[in-house]
Amino acid sequence: MPERMLDKKNIPTEEEIKNFIGEKSINNIEFLINCLNNIFSIKMELKFPFGNNYGWGYKVSDKSKHLFYIFFEKNSITIMLQIKGIKTENEMKKYSKLSEEGKNYWENRYPCGENGGWIHYRINNKKQLKDIGIFLSIRTNKEIKL
Repeated sequence: MPERMLDKKNIPTEEEIKNFIGEKSINNIEFLINCLNNIFSIKMELKFPFGNNYGWGYKVSDKSKHLFYIFFEKNSITIMLQIKGIKTENEMKKYSKLSEEGKNYWENRYPCGENGGWIHYRINNKKQLKDIGIFLSIRTNKEIKL
């Protein structure tokens, strides 16, 4: 696993986060949030959830409804989101638009619920954000284009 910000006692500043994840990751977060703000009322909170292995990240919500987490990694980020099983024809159509990498993340998800699970998608470029948009479309039943 890549290096993460695991010191729960020291809340990182925005500058420390930027220096840790790098300019490219900051740009990816800004791009993602700007696109999602066209559809949702995005709220971002700095959190240290799930114990010591995940570290610091942003909890991203639509008002009070949780959408996903962005975890800080050295020169990168990982987006962690949960979706239900892919069952409907519309969900299958969206799934078919995932990149091979996105499909691989789905196949290797951490199982949770009825055929669903947690996806931990490491983001290194803007192209990968398209898969995040597809996963969020499946999760929320909203058309999301990134």
